[in-house]
Amino acid sequence: MQPASNGMILREHRLGRFDRRMPIGPVMWEFHDLLWIHEGSIWLNIAGEMISISAPDGILILPGTSFEGAATGGFATASICYFHWPEAEAAGLGGPGHLRPRLGEALHIQAMLRLSLELAGSMVAVDAERRRRLLLAILDCFQKNAEVAAADAPEEDRALDMAWRQATQSLAKMRTLSDVAALLGVHESALRARHRRRYRTAAGGHLREMRLRRAEDLLATTRHSVGEIAHLIGYGHAETFITAFNRSRGCTPGQFRHRSNPFA
Repeated sequence: MQPASNGMILREHRLGRFDRRMPIGPVMWEFHDLLWIHEGSIWLNIAGEMISISAPDGILILPGTSFEGAATGGFATASICYFHWPEAEAAGLGGPGHLRPRLGEALHIQAMLRLSLELAGSMVAVDAERRRRLLLAILDCFQKNAEVAAADAPEEDRALDMAWRQATQSLAKMRTLSDVAALLGVHESALRARHRRRYRTAAGGHLREMRLRRAEDLLATTRHSVGEIAHLIGYGHAETFITAFNRSRGCTPGQFRHRSNPFA
């Protein structure tokens, strides 16, 4: 354990797998548990609430919260990060309860967690402080007082947020905005209007950015071909994906993969 300058005590942070032979819990920790799913899906029962989490996504389980769960398929690759933080209550992160990532920030959290995992294995003192600062940045990506915010938001906005979260987890099926609209039970025009009122951006651009962010993650962390990735993120043709990626990112998917892993 490594105490930091603000009293945060960094405990274990490691990558592992859950499968049918290795369930999650039941358990209740006295410390914070940042559980992140990098591959696959899991279900969790948190104090009686059933939650499904599919990569890339995760949950911050606050101290004093009982939970249990398991992988929903053959296995799920996950990282766990345990820490004590005396100032958590003042920061709105006291327990019990749980928090979910802010909409659209899952891939950014995953990138930071990969760096945090590397730092956790370092024996250099300065890396512990870097890991502390990184963890604070990660925590800022989780919704604080989520239950209060959800209760205050109009029902229409809550439904829209949930639809986008579901779309993120099943991009292969989201070929058009009409598919996202179907999650809400509305026409595409209604989705576009709701999204613009809520986010002040175009729904089409939001869906495209969701696809490309997921593509970046797959290019950097898997050996899927460009065609396979195009299918996984909802593009019907690899050429359409390559054109969209090049126009937005200024390089081809292959060039991005090489930059992400020059030894590939």
